[in-house]
Amino acid sequence: MKRIICITAAIVLLLVPAFVFAGGKQEAPKAAGEKGPQTAEELTIGIYNDAGNVTIWGGGAYSPWVLDSVCERLTGPSPSGEELEMVLAEYVKPVTDDNTVWEIKLKAGVKWHDGTPLTSEDVKFTINYNREGPSNNRYSHHTSAVPRLPGEGITIIDELTLRVTGAFPMPYFDREPCAELPIVQKAQWENIEDPRQFVGKSIGTGPYMLIDYKVGEYYKLEANPDYHMGKPLVGRLTLVVIKDLSTMFTALRSGEIDGAARTMPVELVADWKGDPNLNIVQVPYMWGACVTLDNKNLPFGDLKTRKALSLCIDRDELLEIVALGQGLSGTLGYPHPEAFHASPDSFQAYDPAAGKKMFDELGYIDVDGDGFRENPDGTKLDWRIIAETSQPLYVRAGEILVDQLENVNIRAHVEAMEKASFSETLYKKGNYNMSVGEFVPHGLCDDDMMMVLQYGEKKTDLMPYAERDQALLDWKAAGDKEGRLEASYKLQALINKYPKRVMLWYPHGFFAYNKNAYDNYSIVRGYNIFNKYSFIPNDARDGFVLEDYPQTGFDNM
Repeated sequence: MKRIICITAAIVLLLVPAFVFAGGKQEAPKAAGEKGPQTAEELTIGIYNDAGNVTIWGGGAYSPWVLDSVCERLTGPSPSGEELEMVLAEYVKPVTDDNTVWEIKLKAGVKWHDGTPLTSEDVKFTINYNREGPSNNRYSHHTSAVPRLPGEGITIIDELTLRVTGAFPMPYFDREPCAELPIVQKAQWENIEDPRQFVGKSIGTGPYMLIDYKVGEYYKLEANPDYHMGKPLVGRLTLVVIKDLSTMFTALRSGEIDGAARTMPVELVADWKGDPNLNIVQVPYMWGACVTLDNKNLPFGDLKTRKALSLCIDRDELLEIVALGQGLSGTLGYPHPEAFHASPDSFQAYDPAAGKKMFDELGYIDVDGDGFRENPDGTKLDWRIIAETSQPLYVRAGEILVDQLENVNIRAHVEAMEKASFSETLYKKGNYNMSVGEFVPHGLCDDDMMMVLQYGEKKTDLMPYAERDQALLDWKAAGDKEGRLEASYKLQALINKYPKRVMLWYPHGFFAYNKNAYDNYSIVRGYNIFNKYSFIPNDARDGFVLEDYPQTGFDNM
C-alpha cells in the first residue's frame, strides 16, 4: 500500500527528464498506442484544492468529483452534459403539463455504506435540510431559491417513490437539482446541528467509502464492494492535496502521484505530449476566465459604463497571448458556449471605436491633456485591477488589459495579491474596480445558477433595470423546456449587453496521468477525466461518458 506522500512546495524544474514509478516499482514505458492497466489496486492522485469534510457543507467547489464519489445524485453525470442518465433514480418524470410537479422513483436495492437501504425519506430529508437546515451551502439554492421547493410540496408515496411540487414551473428539474444535489442519509444528519463543524466520515451510496482524511492534506477512499453499478476497478484512491502547480506536475512526472486532477498549463502540454509514460487528454473543461466588475459602486454600477468597457477588451488577443490559443474566445459571451442552455447568438463584442465614443458621451474625457481620460467629475481616473499572485495567467491578463485600456485613453493598473488579501478585497472591502480570475462551471453551465446570480446582482443595482427584471419574471413563468430556453436566451442577451462579468476566454482542459499505473479513464463533461465513472466497470459507464471527444489542439502545439 502506498504511503501518503508529503510533497514540499519548493521551486522545482518541470521540464527535466524523469523516470516513472507506479505502485512503488519502476516500470518500462508502454509502446505507442499500447494500453496500460485497466484495473489497479491503488492510485495516488493529486488534487489542488481540498474537498473539505467531503459533505455538501464542505465538499470543495474545485473538487466536486470527490464528493460525487462518496455521495451521489439522483441523475447524472453532471448538469453540464447533453443527456441525462439515471443514477440513484429509476426515473424522474413530470406529473403536470406545466412541469411544476415531478415524481421520483428510486432504484431498488441501493444501499448506504453502512448497509441500510436508500429510501424516499432520505431524498425528502435532503431537500428539507438544504432548504431549512442550520447552514446554507453551495447547493442550497436548488431547494430554497431556484427552483423553490416548499416543504409542504414534498409527498412520500412509498418507500422508493415521492413527488415534489415547486413554487413555480421546473422544466429542467431532472437536471437541476437532480443532477446537481447530492443525496445525504437522514439517519446520519438529522441530529447534527452544525454540519460545517462535522468531523466524521460521510456515509454515502457512491463507489467509494471515505476511510480517513485530514483537511488540506489527504483523503483516503476505499472501493465499495456493494456499489449498485458494480464493484470499482480501482481498490483504493489516495488523494493528496498539492496546491502549488509546479509541485503538482513535477510529482506526476517523477511518479510520486499517478494523476494530476488539475488542468495542465498549455506550455507543458507542448513539451510533454511525447512523454511515453504519460497520457495527456483534452476535455470539455467548462471553466472560463473573466473580468468581474464591482457593480456595487461607480463606475461599474452604471450599465453604460460596463458596456463601454466591454467593447474595449480584445478577447482574441488575450486568448492568443495568455492561453496560447488553446480555448474559445470570450467574444462568445456568457454562459459557456458548450453549456446546454447557451444561446447560439450569445456574444460580447469587441469594438474599441464604439467604446471610445461611449466613454466620450459618458463624460470620460482628457481634461488636462496628459493622454488619459479623467472621471466625469474631473478627478483623476486610475482603475484598480486585482488578481491573485498564485494565478500568474490572470496577473498577465490584467497587464494586457491595462495596455488595451490605454489604447482608449483609460489609465488602469494591476495589483497582484496573495489569496487571503485578494479574497478580503473582493468579498469584504470592495475597494477595487475589476478582478481577473476564473468562473467555475456551476456559474457558467447551470441555468438555475444564472438566475441566482441575477437575483444577487439585482439586490446591488445602483439604478433601475426594468428590462432585466421583466426577463427574470418571464424565465420563472416558462412552463416547458422550449419556453424556458427562449426566456433564458433573452436573459443572456441582456447579461452580455451590460456584463458584470466580461468573459475573456474559455480554456481547453488538458489532464495528464501515468498510463503505466492505470489507463482506463473516461471523460465526463465538466468533470474532466477525474470522476467516479473513470473507476467503475466499463459497461456501467454507457451514457455517462464521452466516447470520442475530439483531440483538437495538439496539432498546432
